Amino acid sequence: MQAVDAGRELLAQDLILQPILPSHAAALFADLQAPELYTFIPHSAPESREALEQRYARWAKRQSADGSEIWLNYAIYRPTHSDYVGTVQATLHCSGETYIAYEVFPRHWRQGYARDACTALLAHIFASYPVNTVSALLDTRNEASWKLLESLGFHRTGVIENADEFKGAVSDEYIYEIGRHESAANF
Repeated sequence: MQAVDAGRELLAQDLILQPILPSHAAALFADLQAPELYTFIPHSAPESREALEQRYARWAKRQSADGSEIWLNYAIYRPTHSDYVGTVQATLHCSGETYIAYEVFPRHWRQGYARDACTALLAHIFASYPVNTVSALLDTRNEASWKLLESLGFHRTGVIENADEFKGAVSDEYIYEIGRHESAANF
């Protein structure tokens, strides 16, 4: 599978999804320090801006070193306020499996930004790639996230019990999926 327009911006309502570059680290680092972002995910805030730049340099290649994955990683930019509200990303495996993930900075929660960004990303994926299903894995305790997915037309297809252990607790994960034919009504 080849990356299709992986380096071009996507438009989402009043947002611009900018392909992540190392230079985004300076703009995103402070907001990525919010501890609330990491309540339901098994990693922590970036240790330094330099470490974030290095991560973004890998992501800017838009694919894994062996070519088996395409990486669509975007910074969610709000031009009317000249600021960033979060990130959205997708990983497309050569096997056909495709996963999305998103994070909106706490100061922008519950304003519809994740919905708009995910809608634009899903539309791009289904229009540009031979993907039949997009999946998301999320902590079962993250009600806001699974409600967002359901509002986008995703349906819960399973539960992975004891999926992870972090921050002193074991977590279960929901599996959500949306198919190409289901997305036509939403995007």
